[in-house]
Amino acid sequence: MQLRDYREISGTYDAIVSIEMLEAVGAEYFTMFFAACDRALAPGGRMSLQSITFPDAAYEAQRRGANWIQRYIFPGGLCPSLAVIERATRDTNLLITGVEDVAPHYVRTLAAWRTRFLEQLEAVRAMGFDERFVRMWEYYLSLSEAAFATGATQVQQIVFEKRPGIL
Repeated sequence: MQLRDYREISGTYDAIVSIEMLEAVGAEYFTMFFAACDRALAPGGRMSLQSITFPDAAYEAQRRGANWIQRYIFPGGLCPSLAVIERATRDTNLLITGVEDVAPHYVRTLAAWRTRFLEQLEAVRAMGFDERFVRMWEYYLSLSEAAFATGATQVQQIVFEKRPGIL
């Protein structure tokens, strides 16, 4: 097992796992990311990718202007759409063989995180976090929970298989 930047990968691997990292790559580097995965994956190898995504209809607006979460929680972050991911793999031998949206699980997780956060406000304040932080964090958790519950945001688990010769 190796933990490293995708731009520094050398060698060939039977499997690659990427968990909620694609959001930090940047739209201009999605193609480069998947090309690096294609080079590193052995023929018949599989890659499992988990990414927070937006429906394709909302992707361009998010790409053009920072939303609240991009501005205050994940500066520089950009969630792709499934269609954007598919287009970014166009010049690779990576074939999508499975997709599952696990957002309903995130709804429950975010609700639990918010409950626990609010139960621990005394400890949060003791660490030096002010009321502005508390309000922002509660808003972030609530906003995210609602976005996953309504489908405005998704969490895609995507399986790719490297199949040489599909180009």
